[in-house]
Amino acid sequence: AKAGVLNVTVTGGTAASPLTVWPAGGAKPTASNLNWAAGQTVPNLVVVKVGTGGSVSIFNNSGTAHVIADVVGWYG
Repeated sequence: AKAGVLNVTVTGGTAASPLTVWPAGGAKPTASNLNWAAGQTVPNLVVVKVGTGGSVSIFNNSGTAHVIADVVGWYG
């Protein structure tokens, strides 16, 4: 696969934060895919290029949070 379509949901965050999804093995971009306030549950559909090992990286900037990533599909 060259890119994945993910439904990414953040829940139970302890602090307001952005979440970034990007191809594994690449440099983390400065743009975020989701932003939330403490305690919010926020979903977003994300299209991301697949990186090293067919994986993506996920980064939460502040606090702790549960992140759920469901693969909706992919592009070959």
